[in-house]
Amino acid sequence: MKKYEKIIDDIILKIQSGMFKEGEQLYTEREIKEIYNVSSTTAVRVLNELETTGYIFRVQGKGSFVNKTLVNKKVYVTENNNFHKYFKESVYEHSKVISAEIIQDKELCDKLKIKNQKLLKVVRVKYIGNVVWAHQTNYIPLKYLPDINTDDLDNFKELATMIRKKYRIDIHKEKSKKTMKVTLDAPKKVAKYIAKDNEPCFEFDRFTYFADGKVFEYVKIYINYKYYTLTIKD
Repeated sequence: MKKYEKIIDDIILKIQSGMFKEGEQLYTEREIKEIYNVSSTTAVRVLNELETTGYIFRVQGKGSFVNKTLVNKKVYVTENNNFHKYFKESVYEHSKVISAEIIQDKELCDKLKIKNQKLLKVVRVKYIGNVVWAHQTNYIPLKYLPDINTDDLDNFKELATMIRKKYRIDIHKEKSKKTMKVTLDAPKKVAKYIAKDNEPCFEFDRFTYFADGKVFEYVKIYINYKYYTLTIKD
């Protein structure tokens, strides 16, 4: 077991034992360095892994805090799109690419915890028959997609498949973290597709990570409330 993994296990044990309670501040990067005699790089990786796995949340300028999560509990999660309630079996799902472009956005890069750099931005809407049920925007650092061509929009309809074939990166096999909330105020550019009558929407933020903890992809998804349910069983 690597040094950073031992530190993570030790901190998780302290959380599970109640040494660090829900909402309490965890060790700082400096404290991890001093307590475990490791480098800044290792300390940062420890905090990143704990955040990725849901044990902590971080507040800029204040530190890391213990999260209230189901991390320690075995649960079964089922996501359902409810299509069978609204559409015939013969109606098929497909995507339309609204745009594919190269952007540079410092605020977004800060969110991804990467240096300011160019990103691929792909905006798509997803259909069942002629009904739009979801709006999705993907952001990927351009350094992972050399020679990407944004001229052919159809090439981005099945983005994950294209990346797997062209760059040999299987997004679905990498670690990810997804958060969800309900919104009554979807952006106008989104609402015009999936919430024309101001219906509630589920809003998702999903991050996909490489094994070293670096973010490969950030995805913002909006789904009309009719087409999504989440069931959690313990």
